[in-house]
Amino acid sequence: MKKKSFLYLMITMLGVISVAFGIILYNKIPDNVDGVLTGLGVGLVASAGISMWRFFRMEKKDPEKWKQHEIESQDERNVIIRLKAQAKAGEILQWAVMAVAWVAIFLDAPLWVILTAIGIFFFKTVLELILMSRYQKEM
Repeated sequence: MKKKSFLYLMITMLGVISVAFGIILYNKIPDNVDGVLTGLGVGLVASAGISMWRFFRMEKKDPEKWKQHEIESQDERNVIIRLKAQAKAGEILQWAVMAVAWVAIFLDAPLWVILTAIGIFFFKTVLELILMSRYQKEM
């Protein structure tokens, strides 16, 4: 557990360093590289680093509460609720992408924006069909 905690602390430090490089090299590197450095750094700090490091600290402080949390998160009912929420979010996102494509068409956006949105919609639909077929064979 100590190794995991150290790993997430190092990921946080890597994120801080990435943000620092983005700030220090602001006018010396291209904007897209600066954006990637800053975005990657903030993502590492917030999501991967601090949150996971905090979870491991919580596990260390109160093992009983953590064990109860683990049991609840693995519970069949909660897993089904989580999967249903993910499916609904995916469906909403799929139609939101198509709405973006329509708005892009009406705003006379570049063709690559429209085709990218349509491609994402198509990819999600094909992936859904492939996974449905796979799961039907497994069950």
